[in-house]
Parts: sequence; structure tokens; C-alpha cells
Amino acid sequence: MKKRIFAIVLVSILIIASVSGCSCSNTDNGNNNATATNTSMASDTFGNYSPVQEEVTYRDYEERIIENKIVPNTYEEPAVHQGKLQYEDYNTIDYDDDNHPMEKYLVVYTPYGYDSSKEYDIMYLTHGHTGGATTWLGSPTDPYEMKNVLDHLIEDGKVRPMIVVSMTYYDDNKDEETSDYDSAILNSFGKELRNDIIPTVESKYSTYAKSMDLEGFKASRDHRIMGGFSMGGVTTCLQICESMDYFRYYMPISGSLYWSTGGRSSSSNPGKRMEEAIKAQGYTRDDFYIYMSTGTSDFAKPTVDRQFESMKACSNMFTFGQLGVDGANCSYGVGQGEGHNGHGRETATFNALPAISSMIGRNQ
Repeated sequence: MKKRIFAIVLVSILIIASVSGCSCSNTDNGNNNATATNTSMASDTFGNYSPVQEEVTYRDYEERIIENKIVPNTYEEPAVHQGKLQYEDYNTIDYDDDNHPMEKYLVVYTPYGYDSSKEYDIMYLTHGHTGGATTWLGSPTDPYEMKNVLDHLIEDGKVRPMIVVSMTYYDDNKDEETSDYDSAILNSFGKELRNDIIPTVESKYSTYAKSMDLEGFKASRDHRIMGGFSMGGVTTCLQICESMDYFRYYMPISGSLYWSTGGRSSSSNPGKRMEEAIKAQGYTRDDFYIYMSTGTSDFAKPTVDRQFESMKACSNMFTFGQLGVDGANCSYGVGQGEGHNGHGRETATFNALPAISSMIGRNQ
């Protein structure tokens, strides 16, 4: 992929993190500190970015489980520099049934000062059981707090300006009655995402994709994020298994492949399933970063914990910890007191996006 080098004017002293060499080992390396640091983005002026050291606290240092930070109350209020929400329609088919044509809609967030002559990172988000396209961000006339959180993260220089797409896996944008909490219908959503959603959105909005075909999307995968909550977290994990050509970064929240059924026999071992799928797509441990999250009061925590253990067992592919330290290509964050709800989504995103965004910036 063609890389661009950006000159960064520092408004404060630039502190560069020392990054350890890559290691697949689960050993401690003699470090017994309970806290560590993570590279994030910060600026005194809107739109300016420089890497700084941001403290990371481990809930469990031995297991490398991160304590997700609390979202500041001010982040839930409207920011000074506000992005915009708008609906976008697209044509697709019913991939999980009879292939009948459908017209659906999704919600697109563009950051403050969006300029179609510039290139933007982009994140795609999916909801959980009974949700919809407006679950994450709200609507143009009724934005949710998550939209405010995004505005503040960008305004404060913690996250690069990005486009965010909130979508639904339900046919015709209508909640479907299912007996398995939507597990089976998730298996086909990747086709809709790759064939219809991504080309439609990125042909209209300015991203790093130079062409609306596989070649263009593969070349721009370093600027594309997949995320989801609950069954949307399951959807995100499924894309690790089948959409590595499109996404380098993944943010599964309070959902795991243990909830993925629909005839997939390897769901009993998510780590092995993802490892084998990543290899089958031609990728290695150096080609992705995953920030998975849940909360201490979230009923999904036990299943997310199990997936965490399953992935750790595949240490040749997955190494957990602080981004950029000891070869970590995955992080597991847990929010104290966070439940299976909108605030839990906000907390997870508030912690994951700065880490992901800083990695995108360093890889350019």
C-alpha cells in the first residue's frame, strides 16, 4: 500500500515510546509493575496530533487484562466541534435466505470539518440482538451520547478524524424473530458488508480506498476498523475469520464466537477457529490488532473471558497486553461496573479507539 509520510508540528515535548521486540511468549519478562503506558493521540488545537504516553492500568498484570478507563461526564455532552449524522440507502439482497433484493439504510457519521478532498479512516459498527442501524449513534435528528463521545475524542486529539458507519444485519432494517438470538443470520452478513455496504459507502465518502474493488479495499485495510456490541461483537469476530482483506483493526465488545452457532462446529474453540481462519486468508499475527472489551457487571463477561483464554492458548497468533509492548497484537479491557448496555459500549469505544487510532498513525 502506498504510504504517506506526515510532518507533525509539536506543540509540546514529543515523547516517544520505547517498544520491546516481538515475542509470542506468555512469560513475565521480569516486569512486576501494575501499571504501564500506551501510545495515544493528543493535541492542544483541534486537528493537530502528536504521540504521547498515556498511562494504562492493568486489572490483572499477570493475565495482561487492562482496566478500561471511565468516560468523562463531559464526553456525554455535545462537543464544540460536532460531526454530522446522515442516512444512506443502499441496495443488497437477502444473503441468508432466498436472495431477494432489498433496499436498506445505514447511519453515517462524518467528523467536524469533513473535507471530501482528504482521506479518512473508517469504522463499521454493528448492533446486538433486537437493535438496528441507529443503535450506536442515533439518528440525524436524535443523536445518542456515543456520537458525542466520538466528537470529543476527535476534538481532544485522542482519535484521528474518521468516518463511522452504523449498520444492521436484519433484513429490510426490521428486527427479525429468531430462536438463536440472531446467531445463524450473522453467518451471511459478511457478504452484505463486503459486496454492498463497503462499496456503497466508500464510493460516496472519502476514504483511503483508491478503487471500489478487492484490490482497492485490500490496499486500504490499514485504515479500516470493524466493531460491534453483543451479537455485533460476534459479527466482528466472524469478520476476523473472513474479512481480513478488508479490515486490519477489530473492536468486539461483549460478544464472542461461543455465541456463534449456525452449524459452525469449531465455535467451541474460538481461538483455534480464528487462528486457522487468519492463516487460511493468508495473514499472520503481524497483520491485525484486536481490542476486545466487556464490563464487570455484564452478563456476557464469562463468555468473553472464555474466548480470551481460548485465544491466549494460541500464543503463536495472539499475544495480549499493552499495544506495542512485548509483541502484543491484542488487548482485553474490562470496565469496572459496566453492564450490557449503551454506557458499556461507550466505555469500550472510549478506550479502544485511541489505541487503534495511534496504531494507524504509526503505520503510515
